[in-house]
Amino acid sequence: MAIIRDRDLIKDWNDIPIDLIKSCIQEHQKSIPRLDLLENYYMGKHAILSRSMGSDTGLPNNKLIANHAKYITDIAVGYVAGDPVKYDGKQVDEILEVYKQGDIVSHDAELAKDLSIFGVGRELYFTTSNDSPIPKATAIDPRQIFLVVDDTVEYKSLFGVHYYPKRDLSNAVIGYSVNVYTEKYVIKYNVKDLNGQGYDVADRIPHYFDGVPVVEFWNNEEQQGDFEQQISLIDAYNLLMSDRLNDKEQLVDAILMLKGGISIGDDEEEAGRTIRMLKKYKVLELPADGDASWLIKNLNEADVEVLRNAIREDIHQFAMVPNLTDENFAANASGVAMKYKLLGLEQLAKNKERYFVQGLRERLKLFANVLRVKGRAVDVSDVTITMTRNLPANDLETAQMISTLSGSVSTETLITQLSFVDDPAKEMERLNAEKDVDMKRQQKAFGMPINQDVTVDAE
Repeated sequence: MAIIRDRDLIKDWNDIPIDLIKSCIQEHQKSIPRLDLLENYYMGKHAILSRSMGSDTGLPNNKLIANHAKYITDIAVGYVAGDPVKYDGKQVDEILEVYKQGDIVSHDAELAKDLSIFGVGRELYFTTSNDSPIPKATAIDPRQIFLVVDDTVEYKSLFGVHYYPKRDLSNAVIGYSVNVYTEKYVIKYNVKDLNGQGYDVADRIPHYFDGVPVVEFWNNEEQQGDFEQQISLIDAYNLLMSDRLNDKEQLVDAILMLKGGISIGDDEEEAGRTIRMLKKYKVLELPADGDASWLIKNLNEADVEVLRNAIREDIHQFAMVPNLTDENFAANASGVAMKYKLLGLEQLAKNKERYFVQGLRERLKLFANVLRVKGRAVDVSDVTITMTRNLPANDLETAQMISTLSGSVSTETLITQLSFVDDPAKEMERLNAEKDVDMKRQQKAFGMPINQDVTVDAE
C-alpha cells in the first residue's frame, strides 16, 4: 500500500527532507512481515512446518504441505496474464517498439505474479546507459520499494524510494543504498543505518520522465493477495493431512495387549529375547484363558475424506480459482456450462484487469514523456488496452461463428476472435494485399488492364 503524506508539508517535492524519507521507510518496514508471510506460503513454507509434538511423547509428527497458495497464484496469473497485453492506437507503435526491446511481455508476467502473491506490485522505470538510451521497466520486490502519494482523492505521486542492503565480500551487510525518485531527479544516498542521521548524498541525476518513475499496481481494492484470505483453510488442510498420516503410522506401531496373566519375561533382557523369538517364528503360546490382540485406534476414513474434500472445496470456492483436476470439472463440455464453472475465476480476472490497466496507462504516459524529450512525439490518449484470457481455444467453433456473422460484423472485428492472430490490423493488411494480388491476376487472365482504373460499360 502506498504511503500517504500531505502535499503541503514541503514546497519543493524535488528536494525531500531526510526526516521525511526516514519516517516513510519506517512506515514501510512495518508492512514487511505480512509480505514475508505471503511469500513463505507461496514457496511452501507453511505454519505446519513449525509444529512440535514434543520429543518425549514418541508420537509421529508428519508435516505435509499441500501448496494451494502456489496453485491459486499460478492459475490466476496464467489465466489473466498468460497472453501478452495488446495495445491499439494511432501513435502507439513507437512505444510498442520500445516495449519489444525491453521484453515487456516477460516483465508483465513477473509483475502479475507479484500482484497475486503480495496484493501489490511496484515497477521502476529507468533509461539504458548506452549510446541510444531507451526507457525500460523493472519489477522490484515490494519489500524494497514504496511509493508516497498525497492525501487527495487522486492519490497523486509525490516520490518513490528504493532501498536495499550493501554487502562486502563475505556477504555481510555494511550499509544501505537509498534511491529517492522525484518528478525530476534520482537522488542517491549511502547510509550506514536506515534510522540514523548519516544520509550522505552520493549523486543527483535528472531522469526526464516528467513524473515519479515509480508506479504501484493493485491486485484489488483491498490490496490483498489471491490466497491471503485462504491461509487459515490451507493450514487446516495441511493439519488434517498430517494427522491423517500420523494416525496411519500409529496404526502400524500398534501395542500388543496380552490378557490372562501372560508374561513375556521377568526383566527387560528376557522380554527382549521373547519378542525377538516371536518376530522370528511368528508363534505365541497362550494359556487356556489367555488372549492377545492389538491395541489400535479406530480410524473413520470416510469422515476424514468428507472433511478433506469440504476444506479443499472451500479453498477453491473462496479463492474463486477452480480445481482444474477435478474429474467433474469438464464432465459437461458445452461452452455455456464451462463459462458457468469459470464464472468465479472470470470475476476475479475482471477485478484484477481493471486495476492492472490503470497501472499500464501510467506506464504509457511516462514512456511517452521520455520519447517526447528525444523528439519522438507520442500521443497515448487514444490507446486501447486489451487483456486476453489464456484459455484453450476452440478455433473450429470460432470459425463457424465468423462464417455466420460475415457481412453483419466488420472483418477486423471477426479476425480479433481468432486465437492464432496476434495483430488483427496487420492481418487485415495481409488480407487486403492478397485480395489485390488475386484481383490483378484475374484482370490479367481476362485481358483487362492492370494498375489502371477499369471502366465497365454497364450497357
